Amino acid sequence: MSPPKKDPLIGKRLREYVILDLIGKGGMAKVYKARHALLDEVRAIKFLRPELRERKECTARFKREAQILVRLRNKHLVMLHEFGTVGNELFFLVMDYLEGESLRKRLRRNSWLPTAEAIRTVQQVALGLVDAHKLGIVHRDISPDNILVVSENGEEVVKVIDFGIAKSMSPDVGKITQTMKLVGKAEYVAPEQICAPTGLDGEETIDGRTDIYSLGVTFYELLTGAKPFEAKSSKAYLAKHLTETPKRLSETNPLIRVSPALEDLVLRMLAKKKTDRPESMDALYMELAALTHEAPVLTPV
Repeated sequence: MSPPKKDPLIGKRLREYVILDLIGKGGMAKVYKARHALLDEVRAIKFLRPELRERKECTARFKREAQILVRLRNKHLVMLHEFGTVGNELFFLVMDYLEGESLRKRLRRNSWLPTAEAIRTVQQVALGLVDAHKLGIVHRDISPDNILVVSENGEEVVKVIDFGIAKSMSPDVGKITQTMKLVGKAEYVAPEQICAPTGLDGEETIDGRTDIYSLGVTFYELLTGAKPFEAKSSKAYLAKHLTETPKRLSETNPLIRVSPALEDLVLRMLAKKKTDRPESMDALYMELAALTHEAPVLTPV
């Protein structure tokens, strides 16, 4: 068997950046580890796949991601350093290189997290998204795959990544005609992401409470080791988000112990109607902060 073909960009130089390794790839882009030759700093560079450069929607989405990221300056959100093109072929974003562990990987290793760790994690996500929401930016793809835990100055810091399908309410950020009704992962989408153009409460479909729902699904999974809904297909997941009431956390996993107040908060985050959820990430953060002052409830590990 012949050895795998080496990526042609590895070892090449892009302006001040030396491409070191391929660290991720998806349908629209590839992400590389690179070193800034003058600053001697490691960064991540995301390239739009060259074969997509002629597709206006793909280049517009890539440009919009840069327009969104450049406005975000929060320690819990990935940061953009540069956006540009090389000739007519390569569109690229230069971002923080985050060396850490995704919540998905942590869940695979530990099944679920101790209650205090899960609360701290969700609090940090909320702190990051507070700033995004104040700028009119809704992530729309919150899940354990897009939340990283990294080490900074000897302590764990949570970072939200991948704003590739984020929505901006700002007129300064380019709009994209949406040809698909569903945006985001079927296991984590809010009901209003399925019901276009208006949600179950009749309001404009997407706002910050959409991220609260997806974060609620993630929180439920961190605490119990299971999603609030299980299904065999994307279509079945969507139907459950629209119609099914999630079980109490203790029913899903009898081995865990969480306070009634925490359980009620997680289930409110998963309310079908946006108006029944916490009204904002600020409000969610404050409720979580209040819960940390309660008597601790131990979670068996």
